[in-house]
Amino acid sequence: MPADAPGLVVETSHLTKIYQDRHIALNDLTLAVEPGAVLGLLGPNGAGKTTFLRLVLGLHRPTAGHCRVFGLGMHPNAAELRRRIGFIPTNPQFPKGMTPIEYLDYIARLFGMTRQARKPKLAKLIPAVNLLPQSGQPIANFTPVMTARLAVAASLINEPELLIWDEPTHGLDIEARRSMLDLIKTLAAEKTMILSSHNLSDIDEVCNHAAVLSKGHLIFSGTLQDLKGRIRKNHYEMDLEGDQKAIAKTIGQIKTLKEVLSCTLRHRRLDLRLADDVANTGVLAMILQTLFDNKVQLLCMRTLGMQTESAYLELVEREDQRGFARLYDPLQDAA
Repeated sequence: MPADAPGLVVETSHLTKIYQDRHIALNDLTLAVEPGAVLGLLGPNGAGKTTFLRLVLGLHRPTAGHCRVFGLGMHPNAAELRRRIGFIPTNPQFPKGMTPIEYLDYIARLFGMTRQARKPKLAKLIPAVNLLPQSGQPIANFTPVMTARLAVAASLINEPELLIWDEPTHGLDIEARRSMLDLIKTLAAEKTMILSSHNLSDIDEVCNHAAVLSKGHLIFSGTLQDLKGRIRKNHYEMDLEGDQKAIAKTIGQIKTLKEVLSCTLRHRRLDLRLADDVANTGVLAMILQTLFDNKVQLLCMRTLGMQTESAYLELVEREDQRGFARLYDPLQDAA
């Protein structure tokens, strides 16, 4: 969908933010977020992710370009527009002397909810985030897990249409992280979401779109399938079982295939690389037939180099190389 199409939840055009007239935090970013998208916002520290989120929320004014949310211009005074957004910052902080019930009731009152509306809302929301046993305890005694659950409840209390969560699994243990990811999957069925995360396996599990920032530039925007597909590598691991001589014979035969770039066996685990431009199904069919002919069993097969993490890292590395070349080439010309 083009950036100016109707119905977009978030649409930015040439969005730029410069701090103190010298630090370019975000540079000429044009991005569209469609209804129902779960966008994973990726990038190294200092890439511009937090600046982007603040601009979408209207907490900062852009230096150039514009940001529209639900088709309306976002700016610091757009309070009514922000009512339609649920936000969780990194490391959320809450009043230590309040209890979850008191805090959430206070937030609901800020949104103009009547007492008749607030009570059933909190009665439903607090158990939904597993905070019922702690609902009357001071927030000062909360663990990171409890704080994360309270942040989720606070972001949902106004029934927002767009959720913007910055590092929602940060600091959570394995069980709490799993609970958070399951909640995101549930919410994704009815909400549009923007999730910023350093945990690429989280993005891979819950998001359907990705935007990758590097040094303030948007270097990729599209579906996760597009991200992994454009960096696709025919790289596989196979766990084998069988007679050692039969396995060695199989490896020798596989190495004769012209489509195979490398074939290495370590402790009955085969590392296999194929040329990027080959039709992998045909080559893999020949390899599986070779295993069968030599009575070698295939216990497990995994694709490597096609995960979000691999694609993301390669994108950033390519961008860094281009940046170095832009700096280095003028030096060469001047020599």
